Amino acid sequence: MKKQIIKKSTIIGLLLIAILSVSCEDFLIEESKTDIPLSSFYKTESDARTATDAIYQALHNGTATSIYGRYWPVIDLGTDDLINRRQFENWATHNMVATDDWLETNNQYQGLFTGVSRANDVLKYVPQVEMDEADKNAILAEAHALRAFCYFQLVRTWGDMPLVINSITDASDYNLPRSSVDEVYDQIIIPDLLFAEENGWDTLHEGRLTKWSAKVILADVYLTRAGWRRTSQGEKVQGDAANWALASAVAKDVIENSPNSLITEPYVNGEHTTPACGVPWIESMPFSVESMFEIASTNFGGLGSYLSRECVNRVNGRFYWGAGNNNTPLADEGIDLTIVEMGWTGGTTNGGTLLVSPDLYSAFDEEGDERRDWGILTRYTTSDGRTFLSQPQFRKYMDMDFFTDDGTGDVAFQRTNNNFILYRYADALLIFAEAENEVNGPTTEAYAAINEIRNRAGLPSLSGLSQDEFRTAILKERRLELHAEVKRRFDLIRTDSFDEMEADLITVWSTEQGSATDIILNTNYGTHWPDHEWLLPIPQSEMNLNSLNDWYQNDGYN
Repeated sequence: MKKQIIKKSTIIGLLLIAILSVSCEDFLIEESKTDIPLSSFYKTESDARTATDAIYQALHNGTATSIYGRYWPVIDLGTDDLINRRQFENWATHNMVATDDWLETNNQYQGLFTGVSRANDVLKYVPQVEMDEADKNAILAEAHALRAFCYFQLVRTWGDMPLVINSITDASDYNLPRSSVDEVYDQIIIPDLLFAEENGWDTLHEGRLTKWSAKVILADVYLTRAGWRRTSQGEKVQGDAANWALASAVAKDVIENSPNSLITEPYVNGEHTTPACGVPWIESMPFSVESMFEIASTNFGGLGSYLSRECVNRVNGRFYWGAGNNNTPLADEGIDLTIVEMGWTGGTTNGGTLLVSPDLYSAFDEEGDERRDWGILTRYTTSDGRTFLSQPQFRKYMDMDFFTDDGTGDVAFQRTNNNFILYRYADALLIFAEAENEVNGPTTEAYAAINEIRNRAGLPSLSGLSQDEFRTAILKERRLELHAEVKRRFDLIRTDSFDEMEADLITVWSTEQGSATDIILNTNYGTHWPDHEWLLPIPQSEMNLNSLNDWYQNDGYN
């Protein structure tokens, strides 16, 4: 497999993170691995850097419960984009419970609070380190932005949250009641991001958050606050419309002043061509000019991503490309290989957790949209001309070295190089287009933003739409452009767009979606999204832990 280039300082930081004790009490405090007091650890700039890197490590730690290395995309199960054929039945049937494995065993809630705790340590102790003030403030900006991001995910997913803003030194720092979502936004998320945009690195994102990373997250925060949500008490509310103008202004700043840009040229490597829309995901070229917040994976030290494993349905294209092991579906192209012979030579571990829905495939209904056949992968040609066929898979989750290995590389699914992109320049364009339309209607600038995305995908420009028509167009464009980036659930919530979904459109691949025959992947899907599942239940273990703080479970859950 191709190896990602990692700076020596990053490698050292990763090793130090493995032994650094940075928090202490259930999800907020980890088991101590050294006897070094935190106040004694923070002495040098290198110490400050290592502790800040530990916040990122909370989001992807290379383990089976890693947030952005494995399980966070499950949150879109039950939407019209994502299906599965194993595990997480409660998501598919819309019967979520507080003891669900994703909440308890997979530690998604707890992992985000680990990030919060580590950020609080950095914010408390790094100010005492003697180092260049501008660099110190930039490191503090990273910690602020990461804490804000963790809390943003927490409030969107679970609603009211405790305001944990101090490094944990005694029980009073974590024995806290739940505060309202608005309080969390006003006291933590927005102030943190404002500090980060003022003091962050004024550079491209190369693995560490910049001021521009903070700005695009802040634009998303404003966009979210303008939309609909349900409170932890079950009330359906719409946010303050003033947030539309704030989202528009911040996203416009990113578009006009950041060093980021949209990639518009394809990448040609031998006989394989990656269209421009897919270039940010090339495993050997991480952190592109388009990337604004990207979680790194590497086959160094077991810090790879599990997503390649989870997006596998079968190791070859049988059923989708035709039944029978001896079928040669590409014979008319002069390729006499069978389906089995064109199956993945590597990537033989079936996951089946993160699978493409046929409804998403059909949503790419405009001729020439390059994002469909690149992003929903059923056929792949390597740089040396080998052809592979598969059932539909999310390309954004795939390390192609893992899938096409010929036996000479490292194919362990825990050691893959596919990064997880959380925000990119395309987000800024789409946030601006949507917010600008809400404030002023479909202006010339709003059209320019959405058409930059569409033109890159091979589609014609939009024009002449009403405000309502533009609103519909932008939500669809977000679905197509940002598919598999874990934004669909949140988009459906904030735009109040949950309709009854027909299970056969979600779970059955037909000839209309390119399949040789009808394939039923999973029949165990509900057709209605219950109102209370706009929020997930607080994990039962956390309810038990905080019983003395009068924590209330989210409405609709026992």
